[in-house]
Amino acid sequence: MPSARLRHDTLLRLLACAASGACASLCFEPYGLGFLAYFIFIPFILFSGVVDGSGRYLLNSFVFGFSYFMGTLYWIAFLDREQMLMPWLRLPAAVVASLYLSVFILLAGFLMRRVIKAGIPYQVAIPVVWGGVEYLRSLGVMGFPWGSIAYSQTPYAPVIQQAALVGTYGLSAWLVAVNALIVWFITSRRRAALAALLIALAFPIAAGRVILARADYETGPGVGIVQPNIGGQVKWDNAYRDSTMRVLSEMTLEVSESPLIVWPETAVPFFVRHQRQSMGRIKSLARAADSHILFGLPDFVRGEEGNIYYNSAILMGPGGEDLGVYRKIHLVPFGEMIPYEDTFDILKRIDFGEGDFSPGEEPVVMEIEGIPFGVAICFESIFPDLTRQFARRGARFVVNITNDEWFGPSLGPSQHAQMAVLRTVECRVGLIRCANTGISMIVDPYGRTLKRTELFKRTTLSGSIPAGTGETPFVRIGEVFASVMLIASLVVGLIAGRRRRL
Repeated sequence: MPSARLRHDTLLRLLACAASGACASLCFEPYGLGFLAYFIFIPFILFSGVVDGSGRYLLNSFVFGFSYFMGTLYWIAFLDREQMLMPWLRLPAAVVASLYLSVFILLAGFLMRRVIKAGIPYQVAIPVVWGGVEYLRSLGVMGFPWGSIAYSQTPYAPVIQQAALVGTYGLSAWLVAVNALIVWFITSRRRAALAALLIALAFPIAAGRVILARADYETGPGVGIVQPNIGGQVKWDNAYRDSTMRVLSEMTLEVSESPLIVWPETAVPFFVRHQRQSMGRIKSLARAADSHILFGLPDFVRGEEGNIYYNSAILMGPGGEDLGVYRKIHLVPFGEMIPYEDTFDILKRIDFGEGDFSPGEEPVVMEIEGIPFGVAICFESIFPDLTRQFARRGARFVVNITNDEWFGPSLGPSQHAQMAVLRTVECRVGLIRCANTGISMIVDPYGRTLKRTELFKRTTLSGSIPAGTGETPFVRIGEVFASVMLIASLVVGLIAGRRRRL
């Protein structure tokens, strides 16, 4: 009888963690349920066993993580098969990605338990470990911080202002801390718990409101965003090259009053820099519009052992002159390259239909009418430190060009756009986002969306460039908070484990 009761309790704990993780995925766009982030970790804290060691806390942590990420990334299984060399990989890719990211939550559960056993209150241990592990999964060539819980708060401008100090992962830790304080109050009914909860909520929100009340930024020159909404089956077919250029040209002339006109990632889907006639056509268009044109394209340079390929962006001046080239630094694993293929030769023989791009070497800052800016290509917008590097080099706004067409009508485009918004607050820079099929946006340096487009609509968007200062504590000190959380979690966890063995 006790054994049956124990199995029943174990199953209930497992289900509670699975439900908690699945509901956590609802915090992100397009659901608009960001407020759930203040409560969604409560079942995990109560039932996983990380606090008191009861139950199978490692398994519960892993299940929570898998439900969380599978709920966030399930749309990968429904990607447009026209865009994929091996469409049967869609479902396995969604599962494998979720399993990979769940390992980090497993690690978080392990460290949480160790740190709590070392005598650190769970109200501190759990948020610190969570923030540190979120930061950990952003690092390296396999870094993929998609779905960090902080992004759920972008609809709440006062809340996200704290990211200018503590960054994305500090904001995530704060959200988990609110959950932990609610648990403390529920389980203890102590006034101290209620007071701590109210202070933790009130202070950042009040400070954010003060910041927004004093918000000020320069309104720069006009910008025209071209959202051509060209499908991949057309875009990458050489037979449609002329029609693609015609669409881009016609839409560019619609916003020719803008000093800066932005086309999306790989808007020109061929090696135009090495084709004099095609490049001449774009130069003539820049002269006709009397505007700067920033556009994405595949590019290559000739090396001693062959061509070296890049995913690039070029700024062309009104006279057709080349004013700057940026080469994408953080490439998409298994999409633009195979991780570690230079280390393990066998990986070079694997073909998932990915691109064979090389990473760029440095953040390049360009300029429009005296205002410097950086360019983030595709999912580079989800890495806080890259935007920070642009800001440290003087950028006052960032242009994010992307092609989310292969996401299809899934959650992907909304999630991707939502994550880019937080870069503006961290670094106090404006954001111009140009996506082939949407969502294109203009966002001010305080994370407030000024204008945006709909998905899968051929349209243009015009407005003024919101130029921030590019100066925040986060820009100056970087991921100090995140690093301290990670190091503290690992050090305390290791010490606690060593004491146990002794």
